Amino acid sequence: MLPILRAVFTRLQGLKTWGVIGRNLAVVWAQICNPLLTMNQLNVISFRVLFALTIFVSVLNFNTARAAESEVQSERDEVFQDGFLRWRWLQSDCLNCEIYLLPLEEEVRTELVRQFISALMYSKSEILELYRGQIRGDEYNLLAHIAVGILGKESDFYNSPRYQLKEMFPWAIRLGKVLRSYLWNSSRYLSPNSRGPTQIKIVPKKIADRYQVVPENLFEPRRAALATMGYLIEALNELKNRKVKNGLDFVTPETYVDYLPYLYFGGTQVLIRGEATPETNIYVRQMKEYMSWVEVYERESQPSTLR
Repeated sequence: MLPILRAVFTRLQGLKTWGVIGRNLAVVWAQICNPLLTMNQLNVISFRVLFALTIFVSVLNFNTARAAESEVQSERDEVFQDGFLRWRWLQSDCLNCEIYLLPLEEEVRTELVRQFISALMYSKSEILELYRGQIRGDEYNLLAHIAVGILGKESDFYNSPRYQLKEMFPWAIRLGKVLRSYLWNSSRYLSPNSRGPTQIKIVPKKIADRYQVVPENLFEPRRAALATMGYLIEALNELKNRKVKNGLDFVTPETYVDYLPYLYFGGTQVLIRGEATPETNIYVRQMKEYMSWVEVYERESQPSTLR
């Protein structure tokens, strides 16, 4: 019931604008039909129109939300029928299981996000082989879940105007960096452009070589997903190494999801200094919120009917 109410109230936020439009249209139409109407009468008419519009849109959105939840439940039932069980980090001892990511919210059920998620799901065995000895199967599941959260944080699941502009005009971003470097007389601003919906600066070499991924094609969901996974695998290994090298005792398997993002968004020095505050960090909090929009399932490896 909560997802339904959340979807309804989210859509009702736009009613204020539609209410103003409806009110103005009602007043204009009433004046055309009867120019002798008083202002009080016009206000009554506009209020009735606004009220009717509010009820209509509320019912429409409520039905849409119910249909969306029904679709999610239908897919969830199919997942269970296909032998998958709910997966939770550190509560599973299956190191070689298949993974299934079930998107719950409308924003993560679009075609582009579906392609991104599918790449995470169906490339697991290949990625584990490519990074053999560097990652376990359960860690892959965690990183795939985090990758979805990063997709939401970095590009609002492909919908961010900022992301779309950056992809349309990468040369403008580069020019801005060059000018900034010149004005401040520093080369620190000449870092590579972040590309793709997860805003990757450097494609991991193993991923680039195996899947022909370059910055220019990171807009493709599959390549973006693979590059993100490769980056997160290498970042997780760096996090483990820094835990030992820098004495980061607060880094544990239970807190990977809290501190791994710091390596992703360029907060390594904050982490090393022990100044990371994931409980208040906006990036980490929003990433976790987006992660909650997807449920993770697993099963012993076998042919799947859910492709």
